[in-house]
Amino acid sequence: MGTGILLIHGYTGAPGNFGQLLDVLAAACPEAKIESITLPGHPSLAPDFDTPAFLKVIHHAAETLTKEGRELILVGHSTGGVLALAAMEAHNISAKLLVLAATPKRIDGSVLTRWNAHSEAAAHISFSSLARMVALINSMGAKPFDRCPVLVLQGEEDALVSCSEATEWRTHFKPGMARAVIVPQGEHHLFTGPGKDFAVDIIQRTILDATQNLSPAESQSIERLMGDEPEVRTFLQRSPFSARHLALCPSGRGEPAKLSAQVDCEPVFANIEITTHCNLQCAFCARTALNKPSRHMPLQAFRRILDLLPHAYRITLVGLGEPLLHPEVVDFVAEAKSLGRRVALVTNALMLTPECAERLLGAGLDSIAFSLDAPTSELANQVRAGTDLHKAITHIKGFNALAKATRPIARAVFAAVSMTTLPFLEALVRLVAELGVDVLMLSDLNFQRNLPQTLWKNQSDSVAATVRQAIRTAFALRLPILSVRGLETFALARHYQKHLLVPPSQLYTRSRTHTHCCSPWQTLPVSVDGTLTVCDCQPERIVGNLLRQPLSELWKTGAMQKQRWRMISGLPVEACEICPRY
Repeated sequence: MGTGILLIHGYTGAPGNFGQLLDVLAAACPEAKIESITLPGHPSLAPDFDTPAFLKVIHHAAETLTKEGRELILVGHSTGGVLALAAMEAHNISAKLLVLAATPKRIDGSVLTRWNAHSEAAAHISFSSLARMVALINSMGAKPFDRCPVLVLQGEEDALVSCSEATEWRTHFKPGMARAVIVPQGEHHLFTGPGKDFAVDIIQRTILDATQNLSPAESQSIERLMGDEPEVRTFLQRSPFSARHLALCPSGRGEPAKLSAQVDCEPVFANIEITTHCNLQCAFCARTALNKPSRHMPLQAFRRILDLLPHAYRITLVGLGEPLLHPEVVDFVAEAKSLGRRVALVTNALMLTPECAERLLGAGLDSIAFSLDAPTSELANQVRAGTDLHKAITHIKGFNALAKATRPIARAVFAAVSMTTLPFLEALVRLVAELGVDVLMLSDLNFQRNLPQTLWKNQSDSVAATVRQAIRTAFALRLPILSVRGLETFALARHYQKHLLVPPSQLYTRSRTHTHCCSPWQTLPVSVDGTLTVCDCQPERIVGNLLRQPLSELWKTGAMQKQRWRMISGLPVEACEICPRY
């Protein structure tokens, strides 16, 4: 079965309003048949708004493609989006995807004023045509729609249709059915004016997702993933076009695969920094060195990021700040969960009060990692200045008890081991074993400036013996200790055996060749302002800004592509050579 794509221009518009979109889609989807409809009476300065005639020509084009055995994708610009909705309802047209580009949801007096200023044709339109247009827009904007996934595309600088209408369209449809993308600098003519590359990239990628079917091997991968991690099924019910990306990402393949500088999938994991505020000054944290200004991410920006990363199944709230300091952190969790995402959070637990714990669990949090490096107050303050160890432990125990009593979720302690904390590692293991977490994950230090304190640069028989004893104690206490190489594993709880810190030397050795890290092939770190970096271990290496640049440009080329090539070429960047995950 092939694909048929219909491009429907707006009232007083013309097929030329789609710019280069048709040519781009033809190159991306060579098997598809694409038709750019010219509405009756167009092009003309003041065509009659003839709803039956408009819907008839759309229906005829759709019927022709359907009879050829093609699945339909409808792309409507401006009023063309409303006509697409009306045609689907009036003629029971089935589609695999609907795109509403700069499409008004309602018309009132203020909108008509803007329209008169926007269009030279407005003064020549008859009152009856204007009334019919307004009636159709307001009618379709108020009716429920649950026929297919919807992409809403809206220009940031659209003088005719405001950005708020994109949000209204998004909430108009069933949760997870629609996503709304704001085109930076985009005006009403999204495909011919500022931001056109961004708009075309979004539509091209979305339509490509809708037209590609899973191979038998990819279907098997998805079945395995859903069996291992039931949340995947929920996510794919809301985002069916994400299946291929999950199946093709390195972690989704389930076995080692040859990697190249090119990527077959979009990001399936996103590590999002919702704040750079922090209540600690950790000696080994990159935040201390980078000295980033403190700010919170607005919830609306978070929504935009999620819509720009539709295949990011796993969302982790983490970065160079403490997520629980964000006053809306619970809303962030709830927002991601409403889209079927699996949501994790990394915290130092100092703000994890019983009330906060209850709200996070109620919002649907799926997993949590507690950062804890030391078993004594004095040592904790030495490596994480400002730590109240007693408060952190109390909060962790309280959260774990509440989770077990209400809705069990994955709980872990993440500890960065240094030469300063190594002598206390066994004591830390004993402490963590009493907290009620599922697992302890250990990592050697990262970053160039921390090298003198790494176990790697201080290897000795004594270091090896201390690590072995700590791990031996953990296993005796039935506390799994994992390597950081399992961070991006699906259903990690089911695959502990593959990632146990055995042999213990994994903790303090480095691989000379690329062996484990798949981050640049599947994970995207997003900073508080939408800035992207090549990986969490290199927060200073900027890729670009997700909110301002096309994702294809950021993810598939430039710094990200160079990073992948360096990792597999035998000439890795220094940050990879010293990274415990490499």
